[in-house]
Amino acid sequence: MREKFEDREAIEKLQKECRDLETIFNLSLDEIFVTDGNGTCIRVNPVCERNTGRQVNELVGKNVRDLVNEGIFTPSATLKVLEEKQPVTVIQSTSSGKRLHVTSTPVFNAEGELTLVISNTIDITEVLSLKEKVKEMEELIETYNDQISELKNADYSYGSKIIAKSPAMIKILELLGRVSKVDSTVLLLGESGVGKTEIAKWVHEESNRKDGNFVEINCGAIPPSLFESELFGYEPGSFSGALSSGSKGLIELADKGTLFLDEVGELPLDLQTKLLQVIQSKSFMRIGGRVTKKVDIRIIVATNRNLEEMVRKGEFRQDLFYRLSVIPIEIPPLRERRDELIELIFKLLDYINKKYMSNKVLSPQLLDELVSYDWPGNIRELENTLERLVVTTDGVLIDKELENQSSNEPHLYEEINEVSHLTKNNLLEKILGSGELSLDNRLELVEKEILTHFMDSLGTTRKVAKHLNSSQSTISRKCIKYNIKPTHK
Repeated sequence: MREKFEDREAIEKLQKECRDLETIFNLSLDEIFVTDGNGTCIRVNPVCERNTGRQVNELVGKNVRDLVNEGIFTPSATLKVLEEKQPVTVIQSTSSGKRLHVTSTPVFNAEGELTLVISNTIDITEVLSLKEKVKEMEELIETYNDQISELKNADYSYGSKIIAKSPAMIKILELLGRVSKVDSTVLLLGESGVGKTEIAKWVHEESNRKDGNFVEINCGAIPPSLFESELFGYEPGSFSGALSSGSKGLIELADKGTLFLDEVGELPLDLQTKLLQVIQSKSFMRIGGRVTKKVDIRIIVATNRNLEEMVRKGEFRQDLFYRLSVIPIEIPPLRERRDELIELIFKLLDYINKKYMSNKVLSPQLLDELVSYDWPGNIRELENTLERLVVTTDGVLIDKELENQSSNEPHLYEEINEVSHLTKNNLLEKILGSGELSLDNRLELVEKEILTHFMDSLGTTRKVAKHLNSSQSTISRKCIKYNIKPTHK
């Protein structure tokens, strides 16, 4: 009886051990794949189902050669063990898209015959994916660093915001460099935002007049009624509201320096005549004055309008056009100067970082997106975009995800537009929700928003006045009141 009891106890112990081993086998986080000495699968744990995408009954009883032929996994570490009779490790791919690290170990009996092959498998799909992403990022960073190194070794800069790398811009800057040494009138043509003001400043800095003033006049921003007094100045008591001490005009302030007339195409015909007299004689008379003053000035003008077409239509004086276009220079738009985009982006970003005492950098993906965009607003649009990114991004790295590869417009504008939308909502909330504002205060907020919008889109007080069916003097006065600046350069 005692022997039977001991036998039953041993059997129960053995059964418990088997159940424990079964539990361990099934709960293992790694795949366990067991074949006999011929490569026929005799057992797998549940992890194998996840890795291969096949049920246990589709695997057990099949030879690994058949499983490989069916494309369930490849290569087979078990087959290599059957051939080499020693442990083997391989990286395996499955039909379900998994990447597996498989180590197969042979088991021999007392006679040295191969009886089992036990494979332990770890899913390394995510690890390899991350490794590939890291490698890709390292390559992008290396490319990024090469571009930065190239920028440091090559100087394409002209002034603080001008980059000339394309043959067209290099030719233009070389010509302007020679022209800067003489006093010939220069006419800068090109789309809005191409950098005409910055080029005019650079010509001034390269000239022998650099110690004099660079005086800029936006011809589209000054009302006709104020243009003469702004340009020529006035004597004491020359008109109602005049300062008792009189005032120097912008022409007089530019003496020994450079006078830059921006948006010259916006001048009415009567004011064109007065400007022509100044250019011809280099002299003027203050309003209310009797003495002709001589000035030594260099004149540079700029416009985004077609002056020749305006001459044909009678909207611009032909003799003034000939006086201004002694050296006409057409500045190409940014979309035709893609060679310069990367350098220009870095230069503007450096300028903006210094402005805001930050050290923001662009991700390689975002840099590629910025370079591929057409920039219809040219350099002004690019600079404004970079400034918005710097001031609205947390952290050092500016990184925006690309969502639609078919779109030509950078998706960073979705965030910019969202910020603009929030700003408008905040304005509406402020107008309607605050109990502290009077009706006049609320109307002023709306008026400022309207003027800011149209000055940004149209650029000059003359165009805004025409669009809003108002007078230019009214729009100019309100822009001064709200400190709204013209945007056309």
